[in-house]
Amino acid sequence: MQLGALRVLPLLFMLGAIGWTELSPFSAVAQTEDKAQKILNETAEKFSDVKAMSFTVYASEERIFKDRVPLNFVFEYTVNILGQGDLKINLPRPDGMSEIYLDDGIITYFDKTRNIYTQGDFRGTASEFIQVLRNDFQLTLPGIDLVNPGLNQMLDELTTRSVYVGREILPNGVAHHLAFFNDKVDWQLWVHEDSGLPGYLIITYKDLVGLPQTHLSYRGWKLEPELRPEDFRFTPPEGAEHFGLPALSALETGGSSR
Repeated sequence: MQLGALRVLPLLFMLGAIGWTELSPFSAVAQTEDKAQKILNETAEKFSDVKAMSFTVYASEERIFKDRVPLNFVFEYTVNILGQGDLKINLPRPDGMSEIYLDDGIITYFDKTRNIYTQGDFRGTASEFIQVLRNDFQLTLPGIDLVNPGLNQMLDELTTRSVYVGREILPNGVAHHLAFFNDKVDWQLWVHEDSGLPGYLIITYKDLVGLPQTHLSYRGWKLEPELRPEDFRFTPPEGAEHFGLPALSALETGGSSR
């Protein structure tokens, strides 16, 4: 659910809030949980109602190596979604730009810098395609699950406990600070008070050595932008070279190959 300098302060606020609620009457705990879930549900409903959207994610992803040295990798990606079946992801790289398309049952990976591309069939929704990118290509795109049209159905799995921490200041205004917990991950979400859109997300992976974190900043939200089906249709530019991918059951069936 996928999802940068404010690392220590939000955690201190969260720990303080959790400690306070545990010392308070049970009704106060229930109220904070209900408020966090209510705001999250409202955000999920907002995404389920729109037919088109675009946004950019700036990510700082911590990875723990064999010698237990934590390193952070910083990257960004931009997502455009139209309906249930059209998706385009822009992936800037140090040496250029890559693009991923899902359009009318065809997926395309285009290395814009080297002018090479590959295509395959995919029978599934944009949400299912995101799972294929994660499972078969190890392209995690952390935080993208927040805009999954099926997020409402995933919430029970994502949360076993929730806490409304309070209102805090982000660079673009006041936001609600929400904290959610389950067996594998803890995640904190800051939702802008004025728009109801995510502004910042921290994910802590409790089942991985070193408890690595991913920090995500959401920017450039556009709900119902003027996107057209042809914006998601890849046309090879002049001189583009096609290369093949190995056959994957996920590409053929629209599900995970696992």
